[in-house]
Order: sequence, then C-alpha cells, then structure tokens
Amino acid sequence: MDWLPPERYAAELEAETARFATAVSALPANRVVPTCPEWTVKDLVNHVGTGHRYAALIIKTDQMQPYEVITAPADQTAWLADGARELNEAVEERGFHERVWTWQPRHLIAGFWLRRMVHDLVVHRFDADPSGDLATDLAADGVADTLGTFEMFDRLSGEGETLRFVASDTGRAWHVTRTKPGIEWGERPGAAAEVTVTAPARDLVLILNRRMRPSAVEGERAVWESWWEGSRF
Repeated sequence: MDWLPPERYAAELEAETARFATAVSALPANRVVPTCPEWTVKDLVNHVGTGHRYAALIIKTDQMQPYEVITAPADQTAWLADGARELNEAVEERGFHERVWTWQPRHLIAGFWLRRMVHDLVVHRFDADPSGDLATDLAADGVADTLGTFEMFDRLSGEGETLRFVASDTGRAWHVTRTKPGIEWGERPGAAAEVTVTAPARDLVLILNRRMRPSAVEGERAVWESWWEGSRF
C-alpha cells in the first residue's frame, strides 16, 4: 500500500476544507457549478459536508449506513470545518490501519475513508475554484486513488485495451488494462499502451475526474473516447 503518511491526509483534509470553504463563500449559493451542472454551489457544499460526516459515521459503527444529504446551516464555513474535524477524530480514535467496512474490498481500513474524502474534496475545491494549485505528491496520490475507485466501475471493463497516464512534471506513469472483470492498473513507466495521456499530475487528477479534457492524447482515439465516456461518476 503505497500511500502518503496518515498525518498528511489529516492535515490536508482540514487545509483543503478551509480552501474549499473560502472558494464557495465567494460564490452565490444558487449558482450552477459548470463542472458538475446538475449541482448548485449549495449542493456542492452539502455534498462535501455530508460526505465527511457519513465517512465518520461508518468508521464509528464499522458498517454501511444509509446516506442522507445534510443541508448546511447559514454558517457553512464552521459547518464544513466541523465535518472535517469529526472525520479526523473518528480515524484517530479508531486507528488509521484498523479494519472497517468500505466499498473497496482491497482497502478495508479506516484510513481509506480519510484518503478518499481528501481526494473527493480536492476535486470539488477545483469545482469551486478552477484556478487553484495542488502539491505534486498529493496530485499523484489522487491519480492512484481515482484509478482505485475505477476498479469498481463495471462500465470501464473491456477486452484488453491499454492506457497510460503520464505526469509530465514528475515522470510517474500509471498503466491501465481494461479486462472483463474490470480494470487492472499500476505504476509501470516503461509499459507500452494504445493510448497515452500526458499532463502535469494536477491536471491528470482533473482529467480522470472529467473536470477538463486532455490536450495531449496519443494513440487510438476510439479507445480514449470509450474510456472518457465510461469514467462518468
């Protein structure tokens, strides 16, 4: 398990929550979010704050829970901060590496929820403020986290098609093979693929999460377009 240290996720959760709160506070609550047009800014806030509380509840109870969206109060900044703090406290109390229920059978630990919520939050912070930046190591971890999420997407299964995602600023590369059960992936910088997408690590996170189209795609265009369509959350 090649993840960042647990304390890094805890720090990033609170820091990213603060950045997100600043970004959404500058926008009208009823504005449609261009990168996820089915939501308004208020919906985005509710989603983030609910997600942190939902993850904390699962960690505390060690079982799947009904998901119900919570509406943020007037002081949404404090509410968002409280949700991040609640999740961090739940992970600390349980133990980052302690077993809990998750939807990813390869990572049945409390830390899975913290890592997943950090990267979900990063993407939604860019929804609110597309001009933001992201540390390269956190961005690379976000690429891996997203590919791990895609393992659960049946619609990304295939007949052996291969793709490579290359971080131009770090040299790291992730190789993906679409198989009948689902995708297989890992860091294999020298492996050949039918499609290669090259971008800075920050942009790869946004590309994989369909927040931006890549400017550099080499190889079989049909394979790439099939991946793009199948990667809808």
